[in-house]
Amino acid sequence: MALRRKKSTPRLSLTVPMSTSNLGPGFDTFSVTVEQEIKISWEPAEKTELVRKGALGESILSVGGDPVLRGLKRASILANKKLPNGKIEVSSTVPPGRGLGASGAGIVGGLLLGNKICNGGLKPELLHREAIQLEGHPENATGSFLGGSHWSIQDPKESWLHLPVTLHRDLRLLFILPPYPLSTKRAREVLPSSVSFPRAAAQARRTPILLEGLRTLDERAIQIGIQDELHVEARLRQLTGAKGLLGFAVRAGGIAATLSGAGSALLVLTRTGQMSQVETRLKRRVKRLWGESGSVIRSRVQPHGASFN
Repeated sequence: MALRRKKSTPRLSLTVPMSTSNLGPGFDTFSVTVEQEIKISWEPAEKTELVRKGALGESILSVGGDPVLRGLKRASILANKKLPNGKIEVSSTVPPGRGLGASGAGIVGGLLLGNKICNGGLKPELLHREAIQLEGHPENATGSFLGGSHWSIQDPKESWLHLPVTLHRDLRLLFILPPYPLSTKRAREVLPSSVSFPRAAAQARRTPILLEGLRTLDERAIQIGIQDELHVEARLRQLTGAKGLLGFAVRAGGIAATLSGAGSALLVLTRTGQMSQVETRLKRRVKRLWGESGSVIRSRVQPHGASFN
């Protein structure tokens, strides 16, 4: 009689979209999921190994602090099952520390992958909530998990409400990637400990203006609504050449420009018919400023969240 071989866990792979956040008054609450992505794969191995590929190869995070591994381990704890050894490969064309939610995407990918490996049957709502807890704020985790655009807020009972935000179908995005990162820790350290009442009131007033501008692609509404009183100025001071690029992006034909997330990348909002012209002018300016070390990449809204391939 032939012996039946023990069934092994197959190789798994998934794609997790990245996101831009903190637009205007949407600090730590508003995200737009974008076409840029992180790809993650896992296969059984004799020991656990993490391999970073592509632009993620420049990451200086320890293996223990890697967001994908943090998500994997958390999923195994929630499933109450031991995580088997495996080789994990993580790749992206976007370097870490650029303000496109790489950490949130990695955590979401790790949680989904860990749940699959452990046959945990954990509900998506639970995994989403855990991703927010591990990340520390909701916007990037929500973008990677749900796709599209959302305004996230916690209610008094500590559950989360994620309000879908409608964006005009002609909205397009350009990202200016400097040759240097800005760590989340440093980006948080430079924030003011308090703001005046008039600044806080001005910030709150912009919310409906920005959301309506993004829905209708009303350029004046976007330009007014995307102004910020909390974090942009403080963080721009840490980014060589960035402030001048924001002004140039608008003069080059962009609708508006601001930081992407905490930086170091800059986000330029534009529309389909203007995109190529603005991109060309920005690339010339970036080349003069940083040579071949900086780059400009185009994007659009990604309507779908993380998925297995």
